[in-house]
Amino acid sequence: MNLEEIQKLALEWQEEKQKEKQRKLQADAVSQDATVKINMYEGGLQFAEMLAKRIDQPKGVVELNTKASNKKTKS
Repeated sequence: MNLEEIQKLALEWQEEKQKEKQRKLQADAVSQDATVKINMYEGGLQFAEMLAKRIDQPKGVVELNTKASNKKTKS
């Protein structure tokens, strides 16, 4: 193997190294995005569980009238 062949091989390896670094950066970004989404879903599930427990064990029932009255009172 001569110097020119070695330099050509080293250049190919340098290019492949750069491709793999870029690929790793993209994979890290995908992984980070997935971690954020997983954490969001876990938070939502915890919230749903908390609400379900509150509904299962109510301490008192309060009904709210959601319709507004159009009647005006006289002063």
